[in-house]
Amino acid sequence: MTMAGQLRVLGKEKKAPGSGTMWRATVPAEQRRLISSTLGSVQEQLLQLRGVQTGPTADVARRLLRGLGHSAGLIENAWKRTALAAVNGGVPLEEVAQWVNMPAAVLRDMLTAGGREEDS
Repeated sequence: MTMAGQLRVLGKEKKAPGSGTMWRATVPAEQRRLISSTLGSVQEQLLQLRGVQTGPTADVARRLLRGLGHSAGLIENAWKRTALAAVNGGVPLEEVAQWVNMPAAVLRDMLTAGGREEDS
């Protein structure tokens, strides 16, 4: 990157924290691996659900709903980890809250509650 480009990134960073930083520079490798692993698990779960669509209606519905519920939990975990990584990387919480379409106070509570659960 040219010196002028670097200065532009630094200038933008001062105005909007996190906007000019690179994901790999601000999100620790372990957290990136956890996000990628969770998304991979979701993808695998959803692919497995395609194979359970035979049998009595109640059995199929039960297996699909349980599988979808599990996948939804994995997706929620991945988006929370990603939102936390963005905030920790310097993106304002209010901006991240807009991206996930929720009030900043609700997102803050979710992220702080999630952090306590993961630590235990």
